[in-house]
Amino acid sequence: MAAVALQHVTVTLRDWFEANVGGWRDVEVRPHDVELGAGFSAEIFFVDVTYIDRDGPQARTLVVRRQPTDFEVVLGSSLALQGKMMAALDAWGGVPVPPWIGMELDTSVLGLPFLVMGKVDGQCATQRPNYNVDGWLKDMEPAGRARSFRNAIHAFANLSKIDWKQGFDFLARNEWGKPGVDQYVGHLVAWHAGCAKGRSMRYIDAALDHIQRHKPLHAPVNVLWGDATPSNVMFDASGEVQALIDWELAALGPAELDLAWWLYFDDLFSRRFGIERLPGLPTRDETIAIWEAAVGRKAENLEYYDVVVALRMALVAVGAFDRQVSVGNIKADNKSIDANLMTLYLAERLGMEPPEFGPDFYAFMSNLTPVEEK
Repeated sequence: MAAVALQHVTVTLRDWFEANVGGWRDVEVRPHDVELGAGFSAEIFFVDVTYIDRDGPQARTLVVRRQPTDFEVVLGSSLALQGKMMAALDAWGGVPVPPWIGMELDTSVLGLPFLVMGKVDGQCATQRPNYNVDGWLKDMEPAGRARSFRNAIHAFANLSKIDWKQGFDFLARNEWGKPGVDQYVGHLVAWHAGCAKGRSMRYIDAALDHIQRHKPLHAPVNVLWGDATPSNVMFDASGEVQALIDWELAALGPAELDLAWWLYFDDLFSRRFGIERLPGLPTRDETIAIWEAAVGRKAENLEYYDVVVALRMALVAVGAFDRQVSVGNIKADNKSIDANLMTLYLAERLGMEPPEFGPDFYAFMSNLTPVEEK
C-alpha cells in the first residue's frame, strides 16, 4: 500500500493498542501485507508488535480483521458478535481459539470496524482447492486424516459443556423466540421474510414450513459455533487442533446443529460436488459416534436438524444470488435461485422432486465454487 497509508495504520494501531489493551506501553507496530479496500469481504492483515507489560518486553504477531457493515451474509451476523464470542471463549478456555486482544467498532479509527487477535500457526482444510482434491490433508496418511477430523469434532463438541447463562447470554435474541430451537428457527423465519422479496422459492418455502411444523418439543440450549466446518479449524502438521476460527455465526440452540452443519459441508465438498472423499475421513455414522462420545449423549432429532441447516445454507445462497445480480454477474431471471446444490439437498431431505440444473446454475456457480458441467 502507499507509504502514507502504511504510516497511518502504524501510528493509528500503536495509539489504539496503548489506549485499549491494559498494561501495554511503549508499543511499536510493523504492519505487513496491508491493503485497505472498501469491498464486501472481510480484510485480514498481520502486524508485528513489540511492547512492554508487567512481565517486561514482549514481541508477537497479531491478526487484524476489518469488516464492512453494509452487507450481511447471514441475518444478524456481525463483527461485534464475533468479537464478543471470541472474548468469551478466550476467557472460558474450554475450546482453542486465537488469543483475544480487542475490538473497535468506531469506523473513524481504521475506516471499518475491526478486531485484533493473536496469530495462530497452522493450516485449515481449504474449500478452494477442495481439501479432498489437493493440500496437506490429501498428503496425509488415512490414519492422520481420521485423527485430524476426530480432534476437530471433539473440539467443537466441547461447546456443549458451556452454561450459556455464564458469560454467553449476549447470544440470546429474544426477538426471534425463546433461547434454543425456538430462537434458531425464529431467526430463519425472520431471515426468509427479509430475503424472499415476494418471490416463491419452492424448496426453501417447503423447508421453512417443515421446520416450523416439526420442531422438537424438548431440546437442550447450547452455545453454537454456527460455522462448524473443516475450513474453520486451524490444525498443526500432526492434526492437533490449534484454534477454531470464524465465530460471527454463533448462536444458541441444540448442539446437534453444529454436528449437522459439519455433516452438511462434509457431504457438500464430496458427494454433491461429485468428488470422492479422502480415505480415512470419518463417515457420517462415524462422525456422529465421535460426537456422541465427546458430548456424552446420543444425538437426537438429527434428521430434523439436517433440514434446518440445509435451509440456512439455502438462504445464504439466496443472498449470494442477489449479490451476483446486483453486480451484473448473472441476470435477475436466472433460475438458479431455485435450482442449486442447496435446494437439491433440501429436495432430497424432504422427498421432493429434485431441481434440474442447466446453464443458469453453472453461470451462478462459476462465480462461487465452479462446478463441472454434466
